[in-house]
Amino acid sequence: MPRPSANLLRDLGRLLTRSHDLEETLNNVVRLVARWMRASACSIYLLEDDGRTLILRATRGLNPNAVGRMRIRVGQGIAGRSLEQRETIAVPDVRQDPRIHAFPYSGEQRFRSLVAVPLLVRGEPVGVLTARTARVRVFTPEQLELLEMITAQVGTIVLNARLLDRAVRDASEGRASQPAPARELRKPGMPLRGIATSPGIARGSVHLLAARLDLSNLDYRPARTAEAEWRALQRALRETVRQLNELRETVGARFGEELADVFTTHIMILEDQGFRERLRRQLDVHGNGARALVETLQSYAAILGASHDPTLRERAADMEDVLQRAVGELVGVRAHHTKLRQRGIIVAERITPSEFVLLETENVAGLVTEHGGPTSHAAIFARSLEIPAVSGVPGLLEKLRPDDELIVDGLEGAVIAAPTRAQRTHYAESAERYERLRGRLDELRGLPSETRDGVRVRLSANIGGLFDLDLVKRYGAEGVGLLRTEILALSSRGLPEEEEQLRGYLRVAEQVAPDPVTVRCFDLGGEKALPNETLYEANPQLGWRAIRILLDRPELFRTQLRAIVRANARGNVKILLPMIASLDEVEASRALLSQVCRELGAQPPPLGVMIETPAAVAVAEHLARASDFFSIGTNDLMQYVLATDRENELVAGAYDPFHPAVLAGIRQAADAARAAGLPCAVCGELGGSPVIAPLLVGMGIRELSMAPFSVLVIRQVLRRLEASALEACAAQVLRCARAADVRERLAETYGALGLLDDPDIGGAMKLLLAPRVDSRDGPR
Repeated sequence: MPRPSANLLRDLGRLLTRSHDLEETLNNVVRLVARWMRASACSIYLLEDDGRTLILRATRGLNPNAVGRMRIRVGQGIAGRSLEQRETIAVPDVRQDPRIHAFPYSGEQRFRSLVAVPLLVRGEPVGVLTARTARVRVFTPEQLELLEMITAQVGTIVLNARLLDRAVRDASEGRASQPAPARELRKPGMPLRGIATSPGIARGSVHLLAARLDLSNLDYRPARTAEAEWRALQRALRETVRQLNELRETVGARFGEELADVFTTHIMILEDQGFRERLRRQLDVHGNGARALVETLQSYAAILGASHDPTLRERAADMEDVLQRAVGELVGVRAHHTKLRQRGIIVAERITPSEFVLLETENVAGLVTEHGGPTSHAAIFARSLEIPAVSGVPGLLEKLRPDDELIVDGLEGAVIAAPTRAQRTHYAESAERYERLRGRLDELRGLPSETRDGVRVRLSANIGGLFDLDLVKRYGAEGVGLLRTEILALSSRGLPEEEEQLRGYLRVAEQVAPDPVTVRCFDLGGEKALPNETLYEANPQLGWRAIRILLDRPELFRTQLRAIVRANARGNVKILLPMIASLDEVEASRALLSQVCRELGAQPPPLGVMIETPAAVAVAEHLARASDFFSIGTNDLMQYVLATDRENELVAGAYDPFHPAVLAGIRQAADAARAAGLPCAVCGELGGSPVIAPLLVGMGIRELSMAPFSVLVIRQVLRRLEASALEACAAQVLRCARAADVRERLAETYGALGLLDDPDIGGAMKLLLAPRVDSRDGPR
């Protein structure tokens, strides 16, 4: 078998330019691959639009009459499983493998060995390439690596050829000659909906960020030789690293070292030897440095972007920043920064960290982006500077005009383009109410968080990293109720060492002292994959994650426990165990903690259990005897109790915080803690909900942990109510059979107490208590 050859990959790269016909392109590919791989047969199956069916589109060696007829379900046979699992499967002898699914009319029965490699483009499935031999063959790792290098090229070729084929077909059918649909007529004042990522209301004129490079249509001529082009690439990377170092220093001075670390990550990628080797291989394929940069960096972004975790997806978006900067340096085009108009609203597809740094933030009235969410760096920057922001507005750039006036509602997640006079008046009044509310809430900052009849409720903050630390004091939170430590692992090069963890935990503990800090141990796995590890699980949320990983990796767990214990110099640190489902897990964790403390000569910090599985609720009475405190994680608890993926829009209506089963689980855990004399907190999103938080207090919860800004609102709500009335309301609510009944009961209680008529928060509470509409069965 030939050694991996740049000639083979170069030949593949030329196929697309040889023909714009999809069928001809595919036939060229299978002939070429079969020849180079010395395979008896080579075939390409493409994924249909339904996303579930593979159809044979080209073959060299199988019965040509099977083309267009032979269909395989994703997950069926070796080829179907390869695509489903998105991994190469090699079978030396198919007659010994029960997974084989043969089609007699195809002539497959003649062949003994089979290798199937998925065709993926930026992580998305396109099809499968298979190679077969008539004799038994054990494929070596080098041979499989070559096949994967081939399919990396073939996937892009197939996708491009398919798009060209579709364009030609549309043109021949007359669709392309039809005039483009007229731009949708937009009425003045039409609201655009997005995600509220930084609270506040702003009004100003549109300021579009400078257009970025069109990476798919670069006017660039590479050097005449591969070595000259490689030298040009290296020069561009050196200059890009220099610029990123300057940006890192600027961000560190303005926003702190934690936010500056995003540039450290970018620098490390560009200087990584593995990255340079992949870049060189891509350059050898086609000799174009700009294209090599785009393909290599986009492959890194695809890995991050495929995650279900929003934080990781946002880090994938940050890779666009590196890509634009590096390619621009190579092709000689640098972004032009236009000076911001007075009180402008920044509008962009997304805002990268380096773009934000260059803004005259004193003139930024608000931020609106088409992509991004609460964990994007733009959102974090906006919150730190208290700039109203809305992200995730679909079709934003198509719906706005450069001369538009905008209103940004960072409370409700709305953007009003070309507002009417009535809307200007309405939002001006809303902005005044918001500022008055903030002023009154600021007045409450030093007052205790307690009900009218004197029941104290600790209001603490959930933070995802050190960049949120300033908000804890700013909004008057009483410590940190949840420090998500996995952010350290996900944002660094890998699992952080003990000293690195110690610095982070120590800073949080010292800054919030004497208030407590609850440090949650790494909640990795599921959608938050372990750094530098790839693991396929059919259902990762029910798989190897959180405490299961920690107990299976005792050195990882031990390192984190040592760092937390060492950070407890002021005695205000607590340890929280994630995703507990059994007493054995708590006892094993406590044994390891005791061992660590003996080694360090330290007293063990309080050890708590996160109640977020139905199993933990069911055995809460037993867990209470082995724990020092409970913290109820309502986000995952709701997901597991209701058997509902909270990220799945198809079942979003079923993910309902008012569901009686969710409330019953919270009450059961709270009762078990109270019977054992343990503190019990709620650290999920429900703790920061102005309509749910009072109900939790009525159930006996005396600590609520939430996003820092929510502390201001919840403090005001609780100071308007009496705990005795909330306890009576909770008793009634827990007898309800439907979520709609719970909403109705809460609305009656809050209405009788005057909260729904409150000029500041009444409107928001009415909205949160409004009946939910499900398109299948009407109001719920």
